[in-house]
Amino acid sequence: MRRHLLFFKFVSVAIAVSCFSKPSHATDDGSRYAAIWEKTTGPAFVARHGMTSQVYQQEFNNWTAQGYCLTLVSGYSVGNQARYAAIWEQKSCPAYVARHGLTSAAYQKEFDTLVGQQGYRLKWVSGYNVAGQDFYAAIWEKTSGPAFVARHGMTSQAYQQEFDKWTGQGYCLTLVSGYSVGNQDRYAAIWEQKSCPAYVARHGLTSQGYQQEFNNWTTQGYRLKLVSGHKIGGKQSYAAIWEKTPGPEFVARHGMTSDGYQQEFDKWVNQGFRLTLVNGY
Repeated sequence: MRRHLLFFKFVSVAIAVSCFSKPSHATDDGSRYAAIWEKTTGPAFVARHGMTSQVYQQEFNNWTAQGYCLTLVSGYSVGNQARYAAIWEQKSCPAYVARHGLTSAAYQKEFDTLVGQQGYRLKWVSGYNVAGQDFYAAIWEKTSGPAFVARHGMTSQAYQQEFDKWTGQGYCLTLVSGYSVGNQDRYAAIWEQKSCPAYVARHGLTSQGYQQEFNNWTTQGYRLKLVSGHKIGGKQSYAAIWEKTPGPEFVARHGMTSDGYQQEFDKWVNQGFRLTLVNGY
């Protein structure tokens, strides 16, 4: 397992309140995790991983009832069973809709209804493979914002073509989720028509290739904004976005086992870092 660590100028901050529960398994179940922590303040937050669909729904109901907002969900599979990792934050949030376990057709139907008819915006989408079929977990928010474009089920070539098309029209890539179908790369992505900082996007990277790109861009002043891992034939593949923007000290890890991720979480949160992204694969 390759790990990477990057520190920027130290910023003194207070430790945010957080909650976290360990999954029931204690052995390596084959799942892997990539995550980003930042040393910054913010509302209380809750993070969970290794959840079945039922447990995820229970956690969602529990925390939203206590005034927490779902800010991120990552779908993946363990032994041909869906699993979820998620982050909730205790803060005021706009009206939003969260769905998981959607087939491609069901996801498109939800998108058309919520975006096309009810004025919601797609905030987050995670594509994942369960027993050879692609599924989607997503978050829509009822907020205003710039024009946006969302695509899913794209091959590597189609994703590159869409990237070139929309960035050529002044759109910024804000999210990419990599997954596999039939041992082939697939991608879901969101572009927004807005001014954006200099950024670099890569996909189809091996673990070593991702590490090299990470080292290259972070030494040039770019920050890792997003990383999405998935497996193809047992091998890890990564898509990522780096932005040339200032920000607090941060830590990034990839290729972690469930227990390894838990250990890193405990370590960095105890040092005043906040989990800003987690991706299971």
